[in-house]
Amino acid sequence: MAFIVISSAERQARWRTRRTADIEALRAATTKAELALAQAENYLLHQRVLDLENALACRESAAKSAQTKAASEVAHLKQKNEELQFKLRQMWDWYNNEITKAGGLTFKAGSLIAKALHPDTKPSEEVRLEAFKAFSAWKGDRDAAKRR
Repeated sequence: MAFIVISSAERQARWRTRRTADIEALRAATTKAELALAQAENYLLHQRVLDLENALACRESAAKSAQTKAASEVAHLKQKNEELQFKLRQMWDWYNNEITKAGGLTFKAGSLIAKALHPDTKPSEEVRLEAFKAFSAWKGDRDAAKRR
């Protein structure tokens, strides 16, 4: 067997070449691993963004739904209020009509007369005149009701 004699410089050059090749292979593997890691991290962050966007959309949808529900409830209550006010006006008109038919004093006429006769204040001439007109109208209606 023959030994090949190489100089120290040649041995170092071969070693450096192998070492450089090993380092380049490690760098390539490391770069691929870092790239794969970055891509995986990017994918996870992208999924997180999508999840957060979905959660935000759900919250906005729920908020809009709640606003819509509240608005419809307000509209319903306003409608109900208008209906009840209409009924109240009808009942009030019916009540005043029945009181007048029976010869009774309407609330408005009674209020005018009570205001004019209140002992704590001295009524103006205008208030007294209105009260007198209301009393005269009531007296005429009462007499007509008795004649029926």
